[in-house]
Amino acid sequence: MADRLGHVNPTYVMKLQQQRLINMHDKQSKKCEICVESKLTKKSCPSIPREIELLGLIHYDLDDLKQTMTRGANSYFVTFIDGYSRYTKVYLIRHKDEVFDMFLYYKVEVENQLNRKIKRLRSNRGGEYTLFNEFCEKEGIIHEVTPPYSLESNGVVERKNRTLKEMMNALLVSSSTPNNLWGEALLTARFLQNRIPHKKTGLSPYELCKGYKPNLKYLRVRGCLAKVMLPDPKKRKIGPNTFDCLFIGYAKHSATYRFLVLKSDMIECDIIVELRMPNSLRMFSL
Repeated sequence: MADRLGHVNPTYVMKLQQQRLINMHDKQSKKCEICVESKLTKKSCPSIPREIELLGLIHYDLDDLKQTMTRGANSYFVTFIDGYSRYTKVYLIRHKDEVFDMFLYYKVEVENQLNRKIKRLRSNRGGEYTLFNEFCEKEGIIHEVTPPYSLESNGVVERKNRTLKEMMNALLVSSSTPNNLWGEALLTARFLQNRIPHKKTGLSPYELCKGYKPNLKYLRVRGCLAKVMLPDPKKRKIGPNTFDCLFIGYAKHSATYRFLVLKSDMIECDIIVELRMPNSLRMFSL
């Protein structure tokens, strides 16, 4: 009877029998081979418990936006996420073979700043990760890899990359900036995501990693216009003493802003500069 009904779910076959619309004399308990071959799906991955210490587990992955390179000719980015705090680091790279170098840079930085050692790594089975195995064996780091064709097994970093790219796209659209500034937008998205409280813990990754709350008072709307006073050697008595910039993000290791110079007859245009927020700088929403 299941064959006649197009191999419908057995639950519906039982309902039809209870309504006396069909009559089944043989109740077959074994699974239908045709149904198994045509309907088999992956089981959902169970949620993994959060790590109990910083650097206990690092999730990392490589992603790309090859259709548009950044101003620095970067086409890829690599993401590292601490399993406990969910604090995220993102590095822009030109080629896949730079991933290992970025990991070494990341490892030295976080281990020195947190005075801890990375214990485990988790990644997909990408070809760019072959250099990791030998290094991890020497360093006593367990390198966990996902099963073949099972990206969901590394869901923490997969979801984070999707969130970062969605926020990056929103920042590009809302600020009307060129697509080749996606790298700046992505780094800004990472900066903001680290300061947003997690829905389960109620604490931001920044607070869990650093031990204190982040300062959000100096956040500004990406894409707003900034009027910057010319440096003293370039000031003049006649004519404007400011130049126009577009706010595009935040500096990496200082409380300063990154700007794209738009209009000036004294400063080179279309370059990226970093400036703090003194009395000589004013921002306006466009």
